[in-house]
Amino acid sequence: MNNFYWLHQIQLSDREVVGERAFYLSHLLRQGCPVLPGFVVTAKLFWEFLQTIDWLEPLFVDFPQSSLYFDVNQPRQLQAIAQRLCQQLIDTQLSEFWSDQIQANIDELNTPALIFYPSLSLPHHLQTSGLLDAVICWGDHQTASDGLKQAYAEFFRARGLLYWQRSGVRLQDLQPAVLVQPLQSASASGFVKIQRNCWEIHSTWGLEFSLLWGENHPDIYSIQPQTGRVKQQHLGAKTIIYDLKSSVDQPTKYPIPQKQFGTTLSQLPIYASLIPEPQQGFSLTPEQLQPLIQIIQQVVSSSPQTTRFDWRLCQPRPEEEPQFYLIGAGSTESPVSSNPVNSSSTPRQQHFQGLAVASGQGGGTAYILNATAPIPSQLPDNTVLVVPAITLDYLPLLKQTVAIVAERGGMTSHGAIVARELGIPAVCGIVNATAQIKMGESVFVDGNRGEVYFMEQEHPVNERLAKRSFQQQHLLETDFIPNATPLMVNISQSISMQRLPFLPIDGVGLLRSELMAIEVLENPQNPTLNSWVSQGVDRNHYNFSYWIEPEQQPQFIQRMAEPLHQLAGLLSPRPIYYRALDLREVGREEGRFPVSDSRSLERLALLDLELKILLQLYESGDQNIYLILPFIRSVEDFLMYRDRIEASGLMRYPQFQVWIMAEVPSILFLLPDYVKAGVQGISIGTNDLTQLLFGIDRNQMQIFPGEYERHPALKKAIQQLIIMAKQANIPCSICGDAPALYPELIEDLVRWGITSISVSLDAVESTYKAIARSEKRILLEVARQQL
Repeated sequence: MNNFYWLHQIQLSDREVVGERAFYLSHLLRQGCPVLPGFVVTAKLFWEFLQTIDWLEPLFVDFPQSSLYFDVNQPRQLQAIAQRLCQQLIDTQLSEFWSDQIQANIDELNTPALIFYPSLSLPHHLQTSGLLDAVICWGDHQTASDGLKQAYAEFFRARGLLYWQRSGVRLQDLQPAVLVQPLQSASASGFVKIQRNCWEIHSTWGLEFSLLWGENHPDIYSIQPQTGRVKQQHLGAKTIIYDLKSSVDQPTKYPIPQKQFGTTLSQLPIYASLIPEPQQGFSLTPEQLQPLIQIIQQVVSSSPQTTRFDWRLCQPRPEEEPQFYLIGAGSTESPVSSNPVNSSSTPRQQHFQGLAVASGQGGGTAYILNATAPIPSQLPDNTVLVVPAITLDYLPLLKQTVAIVAERGGMTSHGAIVARELGIPAVCGIVNATAQIKMGESVFVDGNRGEVYFMEQEHPVNERLAKRSFQQQHLLETDFIPNATPLMVNISQSISMQRLPFLPIDGVGLLRSELMAIEVLENPQNPTLNSWVSQGVDRNHYNFSYWIEPEQQPQFIQRMAEPLHQLAGLLSPRPIYYRALDLREVGREEGRFPVSDSRSLERLALLDLELKILLQLYESGDQNIYLILPFIRSVEDFLMYRDRIEASGLMRYPQFQVWIMAEVPSILFLLPDYVKAGVQGISIGTNDLTQLLFGIDRNQMQIFPGEYERHPALKKAIQQLIIMAKQANIPCSICGDAPALYPELIEDLVRWGITSISVSLDAVESTYKAIARSEKRILLEVARQQL
C-alpha cells in the first residue's frame, strides 16, 4: 500500500484505503467534474508514526498493538486519557523523511493554507458524521506537519474513543486516512442536496465554516430537476463571513470558535468578520447559479449514487474568472438507520444542524410532542424529547429526558436556561423536527455542536450518555479565593442545590421562583387536576390562580418554603435573591392568566402569598433571603408593591431588602425616581432587556439571529444602569445570560463597577476565571500608570 494517493490516481479497489470522502471526489473527478485537487495520506504512514512515539505512561505501554484499557463510563478518566493521547501525538515529531515527503506533495498544491479531512471506511451501520472535524492550518513546512498530527488526534478525541468502544471497533483495526486539499479564499460556499424531485443549493458568503459551525442560516435555492430552473429561493440569515487571511498577523474582527486540539486562534489561517450591509442579500447571483446547476446535472448523470456535495466559489488569481470547485461528496446508498420508516425511495435527511443551546451529548428514543398532542405525566426511559419549542408546559418532563430537540427557541429562552441548569443536551432551530423525526426512532443529540442525527438501532448509545451531562467543574474547593467582584449563580430547580456547596460562588443572584414553583408544585393534591393529568389532557399545574383559593394557600406556602429554607441554610450567610413569580411567560403559553396587567388581582394575591413565605422564613431565622420584583414598568407599579410589602411585616427586619429587575428600558430614565420610592438595588436582566431594546422574541432567536447581547446599544444601556446605580449609592448586579455567552463583556462590567455578576450553573467556572483575569488586568494597568 502506498503512503500517498492523489485524487486522480485513486481506483475503485482503493476505497477502503483512502476513505469515503476522497473516494467519492476521485470518482467525480474521473467523470470530468471540477474537483479541487488534493492527495490522501494513508493509514500506513499513520501506524508507522504511532510506532515512533515514546509512550511514557504505563497505560499506553502496549499501544498501538493492543487496545487501551479504560472505563468510558468515567467521563473524567475518558477526557484525561484522550487529552494525553492527543498531546503526545502533537508533541512527537514526524520523521524528517516523511515530513519532507508530505511537504513535497503540499508544494504541488501551491497554496498558502491547507485543510485536512480525517476519514475512515467503516461498516455501513456506523458513521462518523460530526465525529471527526477538519483541521485547517498554514501551508509552511512545520505548520503543515502539525496540521497532519492534529488530524490524527481527531481519531483519539474523547468522543472518538467512546464511539469506537461502544461500536465494538478495536483501535488497532482503524485505517485512518487524511485527505489534504488547498484552502483558498472564496466569495461563496455551501453544499447541494440531490433528491429525486428537487435539488437544493445551500449557500453563504465566504468560506463554509459559518455553516459548519451553525453560525449562519444559508440561502436556499430549490431547483426543478427536469428543467434546471429555480423554483423557489429563500434568503437566509447570514451575519458572519469567514475568509482566508492575507498574512499570518492579520487579526480577526470576530471571535472564532476553538475547534482544533492544540491550536491557538492566532495560528489559524482564517479570519471572521460581520457581513457588511451591502452583502446582506443573496450570496449567489442568477448568473452564478447557472454553472452550479450545470455541475449538479453533470453529477446526477455521471454519479447517480451521489446525494450531496460541498462546493466553493474560488478565484485563485484576480485576473481569473471565479470557478466552482467540489470539495466533498457523499451518498446515502447505505442509510444510517435501519428503521423501516427510513426505507423510502427518496433519500432521507440523516443529519440536522441547529442551534446548540445546552451542551452535552445524549442518545435515545425519540418521543414526539407536537402542538396539539396531550402532554403525558411520565415519559419512557432513555427519551429524546422532540417538541415545537421548549415551553414551560414541558418543564416537568425535562428531568425525564436524556436530550431535547426543538423546532424553535433561543439561547435565552426559559427552556434553554433550565436545560443548561439540569445538564440536558438541547438543540433548537431544527425545522419541522416533529415531522422529520418519527416516534420511536433512535436519535443522537450533540448539544456542543448543535447537531442531531439518527442512530442505528442495533448500536444504541450506551446508558452512560442517557444520564445528566453536567459541565465538569474543577473549582470544587469550598475555601476558594474570592474575587473582588462577587460571583453569584442563577438557579430555578431545587435539584440544583446539591451542586452549590462545591462552587466558588458568593450566593444566589437570581432564584427564578416561577420555574421552581412548577417543579415543587407538581402533582397537586386535587382530584380534578389529577384526573386531567391522568387523561393527558392538560397538566394545569401552571394555573397559579388555583393556589389563591383559601384552602390551597397553606399547601402553597409549605411547598415553596421547604426548598427555600434548605437553600438558606445551605448558603448562610451568603445572600439569596428571590425573584417574585414572573408569570408573563406562563400566562402567554397557557392563555388563561391576565398577565397584560401587572396589577391584576390574581397577581397581587400571589405576591401576598410569597410575602407570607418570606415572612415565615425570616421568623424561623432564614434572614439571608431578599426580594426582587420582576418586570416593573413604572414607579407607580413599584409603589403599589411596596405598600403590600410594608403591610406584610417584612420591613421590620432591617436586613430585608427590596430590589427590582432592570429589564424594562424605562428604568434607564427613571432609576433615580425608583430609588426615591424605596428601591434598594437593581439586577440587570439582559435577556428581557435585549428583546425589549431590539423588539425581538427571545424564544424565536433562530428567526432573528444576531449578536444582540454584545451590541453597542445593549452595552451602553448596561453601562448607564451601573453608573446611575453608583450615583444613587445602591448595588447593581447583572443576572442575564449575556456575561456567560460573551465573556469578553465581563471586563467591561468590572471596569464600570458592577457589584456582582450572576450566571447559570454551567458558566460558573469560566466566569470565575474571567473575573479574576479582568481584575488582575485592571490592577496591572493602574500599577503601570502609577509607575
